[in-house]
Amino acid sequence: VRILATDIDPNMVAEGAAGVYSEDLLAPVPPASRRRFEPVAGAPGRFSADAALRRLVTFKELNLIGDWPMRGRFDVIFCRNVVIYFDDATQERVWGRFTPILNPGGVLYIGHSERVTGPAAQQLQPAGLTTYVKGAGA
Repeated sequence: VRILATDIDPNMVAEGAAGVYSEDLLAPVPPASRRRFEPVAGAPGRFSADAALRRLVTFKELNLIGDWPMRGRFDVIFCRNVVIYFDDATQERVWGRFTPILNPGGVLYIGHSERVTGPAAQQLQPAGLTTYVKGAGA
């Protein structure tokens, strides 16, 4: 498993890369998974992801309407509650940029108020209100 976590805000990227979470954010995490977090010395109620967990995730800045440095393909893309802030043409362009980097059978998760439109809608079949699957032949 490899995870690429992106945001346009460098502060959010830095916060994610730090891998430190408050106890209340970890409360819903199952106990077996919580063992992957260690108390931060001198910071009561704060926990850091262990080294093995941190190696799974890479944090990078990404502007969805700028250049994309990604060269690989993805099995899953989460892009939730972002494109609602773009005009229709920009939304279609973003959806169209996801389809070539999503593996056949790959899944795109979007926000509840978002819908895939434009040419990408021919390659991404709805599989629920916020879930789209890329067709095998797409």
